[in-house]
Amino acid sequence: MYTKIIALTAMAFSAVPAFAADAVVQDPAYIPQGQNQSAFDWSGFYLGLQGGYTASHANYLNGSEQDLDSGSTGIYGGYNFQHGPFVFGIENDFNYNWKDGSDVALKWDGSARGRVGYALDRTLIYGTGGLAAAGGEVDVPGIAKKDDILIGWTAGGGVEQALTDNIVMRAEYRYDDFGRKDFGSALGDFEVNQQKVTVGTSFKF
Repeated sequence: MYTKIIALTAMAFSAVPAFAADAVVQDPAYIPQGQNQSAFDWSGFYLGLQGGYTASHANYLNGSEQDLDSGSTGIYGGYNFQHGPFVFGIENDFNYNWKDGSDVALKWDGSARGRVGYALDRTLIYGTGGLAAAGGEVDVPGIAKKDDILIGWTAGGGVEQALTDNIVMRAEYRYDDFGRKDFGSALGDFEVNQQKVTVGTSFKF
């Protein structure tokens, strides 16, 4: 009698693990929404074309002033490094400016700058600043035409939007200050600064 009870008890306990194993239901792993989607990476080289409007201004030593506004087209390129949402980079650009019928003009300008930005996935808001240069031209009727290079600084900011993994559009504003320059002409010394608004499209490699 006792032998049968012990045997039945042992059989019951031995069946519990097997029953418990069959009773456990394995739920599929829960993946939070968006966790398997990687954010846009701004790191890498890029090269682009840009165009816009340049509002330049010359202040002469004799107190007179002259506006040198013009259209602008150019190229730009650089490299970005991203750490978390922060983006750091360097960039160069070169632009041709055109304006007819002026005694003084900035025929071209360029810059070498650093950039610091904050990325919101495919949107990048950034500030930029560095060294600026421009090709100044003075045409004094009946005397001579002189060219010289102006050196100064630039600062500004903008916003970029990645339309695809490789195509990025931007809008940017910069202020350039080229200080005082003497072209040795009848116009004398003058100070030149400019404000440049551009839009551009680049290819990210």
